[in-house]
Amino acid sequence: MLFILFLLAITLVVPISVSTVTAKKSDYNTIQSGLIIDSAGNPLTLGYDEFGYNYQAHIFNGLYDDYDRKHGGNYPGVHLIMKWNDAWLSNKDHDFDGLLDRHYGFDSYIGSGAWLTNHIWGTNPDGTHWDYSVKIVAVPSDAYEVGGIWYEHDGTEIGPAIWGSFAIIQEVINDPSTGEHSVSYLSPAPAGFGYWKP
Repeated sequence: MLFILFLLAITLVVPISVSTVTAKKSDYNTIQSGLIIDSAGNPLTLGYDEFGYNYQAHIFNGLYDDYDRKHGGNYPGVHLIMKWNDAWLSNKDHDFDGLLDRHYGFDSYIGSGAWLTNHIWGTNPDGTHWDYSVKIVAVPSDAYEVGGIWYEHDGTEIGPAIWGSFAIIQEVINDPSTGEHSVSYLSPAPAGFGYWKP
């Protein structure tokens, strides 16, 4: 199924420009300050941008082809909604580098409690509609990986490894063209985000 390949390509695009910012007296900069920039060097603003990102609200709602902050691509008409928590991508800049923080207070995503959801949908060539959703979490600091599967310290399966520090804890596929209408994966560990807090 083509839409499963979307999962491999979905990464939250973070502004990567470097900026010289003079530290304020507060503990962090906000989007409202105008001192946090996007990958083109433009200040981030409140609300949705032209691509579908609302960094303040931790959501992307737009076309799949725009998630990389570029218009156009290989999947016309495919829609994507991403939601994430502050540990995945904050709406603040605590280190005053001009960029939104990732896993702030942690050396990496591991153990940070970061999570992301993706909901993708579109239309098959036969006119039927398909949709796919996935829940992804940063693994705990005491987790271990064997054969592409992350496990909790007690041996409980978390889920398939993705992007190094993350595990899939739930996938749901509905596609009339293939006859799939089910939860295709559900973690034996809790699939609720509250369980994965640091």
